[in-house]
Amino acid sequence: MKSPTFNKQAGFSLSETMIAMSISSVLLIAVIVTTISLQKSFNAVDDYFATHIQQVRIIDYLGRDVKRGVAVTTSLDKQSVTVTIPDYLIKQGDPEAIADPTRVNTPRTPTVTRTRSGMLVDYGTSTSTVVYEVSDMSIRRSENGVVTIIASSTDRLIPSSTDVELANTEYTNTTVTFRPIFTKLQAGVIAEQDVARLGTTVCATAYLRNRRRG
Repeated sequence: MKSPTFNKQAGFSLSETMIAMSISSVLLIAVIVTTISLQKSFNAVDDYFATHIQQVRIIDYLGRDVKRGVAVTTSLDKQSVTVTIPDYLIKQGDPEAIADPTRVNTPRTPTVTRTRSGMLVDYGTSTSTVVYEVSDMSIRRSENGVVTIIASSTDRLIPSSTDVELANTEYTNTTVTFRPIFTKLQAGVIAEQDVARLGTTVCATAYLRNRRRG
């Protein structure tokens, strides 16, 4: 007669189970914290590049209008720019349109005269006014009362116009910066001295074609 055999069964003790659960909890918390940090980092990078694209858009818009303009003025706080642009197309009511209605919306022929300062291009007295200004961390462009938001979450539009004979032209320098969302200003430090903001600086120079000297 065979004696009965007993299968030996082994398992975790209560203390081993508690230790395993503790280690698993720590690992899970580490994974969650890492995931949140990476998500914040990805969002900050996306915001950074999206704002940088808006900087380039501001430069493109302002450069286009300055090149077409005949005069550029800047506010004292350097937060707005006013560009006077001639009407390059003949509109209803203009003398050319009254004389020949078929010329409406056709390019206007300028009068080019030679002066002591060089060639002067004159498109007549009909002009449009374009204003760029910083408003609530956004850049607004208004042309004859029509307002367009060019960019948001961007500031520090700093243009300056120069008229120097040695430069042989008039030009406008523009600087646009922004403060990244993942940085904070320290107490007592003004925005212009913030290293993070200075690292986002985009500069451009636009020449007024209609004011070129000979």
